[in-house]
Amino acid sequence: VYRTLNERRNHTCSNMGDLKTQIEANNAKFMACFKANDMKGLANLYTEDCKLMPTGMETQHGKQGPVKVFQGAWDGGVREVQLIVEECGAMGSDLIYERSTYVMKAGDGSVADTGKYVVIWKKVDGSWFMHIDIFNTNKA
Repeated sequence: VYRTLNERRNHTCSNMGDLKTQIEANNAKFMACFKANDMKGLANLYTEDCKLMPTGMETQHGKQGPVKVFQGAWDGGVREVQLIVEECGAMGSDLIYERSTYVMKAGDGSVADTGKYVVIWKKVDGSWFMHIDIFNTNKA
């Protein structure tokens, strides 16, 4: 237990480099799976009981959620997703938060969408998985 807010900040900041490296490595897998239209592989980056909260949709529960949501983006013409980590930190020993932005690109390289997201990562059997994923478009 942290005695002061500064102790917690210092703990989070001292570990942020390692956490950010881990998140960026997992995000690289996500981006590669999406680009290859491998939505099952992408879904395997999520916990079994994950929750996705995309713009304009009900909360999606379980591993079928990422398949449904991201296959929908692919079917709508998106061919690449770029994830840019802006902030992350530990929330205990088995949870990490990530606050980031995304860019979705069409097959011709044009920008199809930009937005922001928050992911709660959960450690399961020693590996990090996306557990709660909420994202919003910047489009009005």
